[in-house]
Amino acid sequence: MTVRSLVEELIAAWQANDAHRAAAFFAPDGIYHESTGANIVGREAIYEHFQRFFRDGPAWRIDVDDILVEGERAAVSYRFATATSGAWKMRDGCALVRYEGGLVSSWREYHGERKTEQE
Repeated sequence: MTVRSLVEELIAAWQANDAHRAAAFFAPDGIYHESTGANIVGREAIYEHFQRFFRDGPAWRIDVDDILVEGERAAVSYRFATATSGAWKMRDGCALVRYEGGLVSSWREYHGERKTEQE
């Protein structure tokens, strides 16, 4: 699997709220880091994080704008939004992804300011 296809499949798993499938794209000792949180280390901890968000979190969506690949690294440009009180709160984001042995070894996110759009 190429880096691009791995990232596309990971995002498809997120969009399907499939925590098992999404976590399976990470190395056993992989790292997932959202811009506002601490590192989540290890596939099991990453699975638990995704499962909790899909189960207890707000309605959400992610729209990918671009995936740039260089060797075993990628930069993913996206827009992430959550629904709150009838409005979508959206922010631009970028993730730097490292790929080793066919799996994500590191996913690190950076976010811009939040914007609100009415439903």
